[in-house]
Amino acid sequence: METKQLTPEEVQTIKTIRQERSEITDQFGEIEILIQEYEMIKQDLKEKLSSLKKREVKVGQELQEKYGSGTIDIEKGEFVSSI
Repeated sequence: METKQLTPEEVQTIKTIRQERSEITDQFGEIEILIQEYEMIKQDLKEKLSSLKKREVKVGQELQEKYGSGTIDIEKGEFVSSI
């Protein structure tokens, strides 16, 4: 088996490529962590939205039972009957 010596420039080029690859790999890891964190935040927001929709439906049903069909003017705090 024959052994040949690399030039200092070749060694440096290979080291630079390895370092750049390592940095890119680290950055991909950081991005993946951020993605996972955002996915957790997204899931939490979905759960909050679902809860909010349930509250919205419940309040709508309660107001309809109390006042009947119609619309609400939030600014005036008034219910306007559609009948």
